[in-house]
Amino acid sequence: MLVMIKSAPDTTDGALGLTLAKESGADLVLLQNGVYFAQKERLGAFSGAVYVLGDDKRLRGLRDSEMDARAKTRDYDKLTDIITGGDKVTGVF
Repeated sequence: MLVMIKSAPDTTDGALGLTLAKESGADLVLLQNGVYFAQKERLGAFSGAVYVLGDDKRLRGLRDSEMDARAKTRDYDKLTDIITGGDKVTGVF
């Protein structure tokens, strides 16, 4: 299962998305302001895969050195493959 998060970490929706992903053992797709979740120390004990849209990361000025080692940067085409290849995609938070 995939959980897509577009909201920033300091929002209720963003926190809800991360909690859902943790509790259900899902992987994360981080878009728009959700890419801030991929910064070091923000994911905590999250154990799933983490995919970050590269264009959104770049537009927000995030550098690779700021990112959690688990975060994998992907372009639109790769993210589309990940999303369409999954069993379930749970909302955008």
